[in-house]
Amino acid sequence: LCANALESSGIPRFSLVSNSIFASKNSCDGEPESFSRDLVDMTDAMSDCRSLPTSPIAKARKKVSHIRREEQCAVLEALTKTENLSQIFSYLGEKELLCTASLVCSKWANTATDAHASLMLISVGCSTSFISGVADETCGNDGPLIDESENYFASSMESSIAKSMERTWSFLNDKFPWAAFLSEGAFKRVYRVWNSSVGAEEAVSVMDVDLIESTGNKNVVGAELAVSVMLSSLVRRNICPNFVLTRGVFTCAFEPPASHWGCEKTKRPKGDFYCPNQRGRKPKQPGSNKRGRYQYIRMELCKHGDVEEYIKRQPDQVIAMHEARCILFQMAFALHTAGDRFGMKHYDVKLLNFFLQSANDTDICEVDNPHTVLRYGVGSHVFSLRVPTERALIAKLADYGTANLSAETNGQPVTLAQFTTIENTPPDYLILGDAAQQGFGHDCFGLGLCMLHLFTGLAPYEEILESVTCPTNLKKKLKRIWEDESSKGYDVIRSLILSDVYEDENGNTEGEPDETVYDTLYRFLVLIGIPKDQFESNKQGKVWRAITSSLRSLDVRSTRNNPHRSLSRKAAAEHVGVDAAQYENDRKIFSLEFGTDPCITRARESLQSMDGGMELLYSLLSFDPQKRASPLAVINSSFMTSLREDPNQSIANEPDIVHSFMAYSTR
Repeated sequence: LCANALESSGIPRFSLVSNSIFASKNSCDGEPESFSRDLVDMTDAMSDCRSLPTSPIAKARKKVSHIRREEQCAVLEALTKTENLSQIFSYLGEKELLCTASLVCSKWANTATDAHASLMLISVGCSTSFISGVADETCGNDGPLIDESENYFASSMESSIAKSMERTWSFLNDKFPWAAFLSEGAFKRVYRVWNSSVGAEEAVSVMDVDLIESTGNKNVVGAELAVSVMLSSLVRRNICPNFVLTRGVFTCAFEPPASHWGCEKTKRPKGDFYCPNQRGRKPKQPGSNKRGRYQYIRMELCKHGDVEEYIKRQPDQVIAMHEARCILFQMAFALHTAGDRFGMKHYDVKLLNFFLQSANDTDICEVDNPHTVLRYGVGSHVFSLRVPTERALIAKLADYGTANLSAETNGQPVTLAQFTTIENTPPDYLILGDAAQQGFGHDCFGLGLCMLHLFTGLAPYEEILESVTCPTNLKKKLKRIWEDESSKGYDVIRSLILSDVYEDENGNTEGEPDETVYDTLYRFLVLIGIPKDQFESNKQGKVWRAITSSLRSLDVRSTRNNPHRSLSRKAAAEHVGVDAAQYENDRKIFSLEFGTDPCITRARESLQSMDGGMELLYSLLSFDPQKRASPLAVINSSFMTSLREDPNQSIANEPDIVHSFMAYSTR
């Protein structure tokens, strides 16, 4: 198999060789000597294999011979090179990559992760350039870069990969005899299921690939699959536990039966829990006219739900300050690790996309082990998150359909793809328009809104400020900037606002503009205030001028002092004065600095009592993306100092349960 992959320049295909070829090793040094015993086993296994899946291209060029023992050193040296491993691993299926190849050493684990992500992308017809961030260009000025025969085998490989992941209707019902509907998003539905193979509950996400492809969002499926398996590798390797673990992916020609899996109206048609003694008819297979392409993603079930839901279940819908700080730390660590390892920008960071899983097994005795410690090594510091065992929770990031791994997009102009949850759109996107840049700043601002939500409790900021709407005069000015086609530099926002507006066949305008962005920008101004440093105002000053001229009362005063101004100018000034008065009143209630709203007051008082709390919040919520705290800066901020271990003291008390994640430690 190795010889075939190294000598053939054709498109590789799946291995038909037993999983025992790649023996599991715990070594992480990556030296050739550590593979010697494995390669002997590999050679013996290949000698017993009557035929290898050699492509016709390879056969035409050179007959592939079995690996001879005297060539062992050369092959071992080749196996330490990432480019060779990548080609070899492209033969392997999901089980081989997860359960065998990734266990040999760190280098093999990294390469297996990329191969697994590529496998996910190919399975739904997406380009593997998503992983590398390089544009997928198969044609140049002189014609195709790949000849027709290789294109044929590329499409054959994609077809074989897709076929290998297909499962039958019987498999679906036998493997998951019980299910309950959990939630539904733009492109997927999520269920809680009983997996009869492992005897435990899981979460299963189901996506209609044909529907998504018809709307031009096929890459959403690819991103969800590829990023989820890449980040899951960090969980398996104990590098970072703060991602929802993906356990497997398969496809089926049919969607799950609502009669047994549930729906929005009837969430648990077969009861609240799986009962092995319960008998009943299995759902009948739908007709051929119901066939399609449905992607099923098996994930760990986070039984505490998302963080927003978790907060709402607490007394007074508030969590303790220490618990909020520990959850924020884990969120920051997840974003730092994903960015450091894969360059990931999530673009939809919010509490709804962080889920909570118990840190311990269900059989842990809380009386014998009253506390649990999550230890994170970051640089020269070790952070100990010590909490009561009954509330020892791990925050896990999920929902990667909007994620981007390409380093080339950093600094590029924003596109509609970065406008995900409109209420969480960073203010620089709204102020700068097309001149705003893609990058990690979006996630940092989202992390700031998460921090605010953790300490206000109850609800996200847009629900707390639901009564706050954009003043009339400011809205008119912003409309001229954002919606008028003669206004240059705001095409993306215009497309967002007018996405549901169209002309019918008679030329009549149909649909309603989505005006969420107007209230969103104004609410940020109410919460944080008008920044003194109006960044990029000399280049992109339209929105800044609209803000300052509407919400500051200077225009009204100057009009009153100048009786020679026209009545129309006076009327306009009075109108601006109304906007300024509304802004001042809204600030009195909802300003982070001095607002009287109970939720805002609770958050402010809590953060003021914690060293560096308000400073960190303001840094994350900075209008200027260049001044926002990064996830690593959050971890190393004074706000997290109390979590640091004293190197001169013992790690933990004797009965404490300790989970350590020290991959980033330099101690």
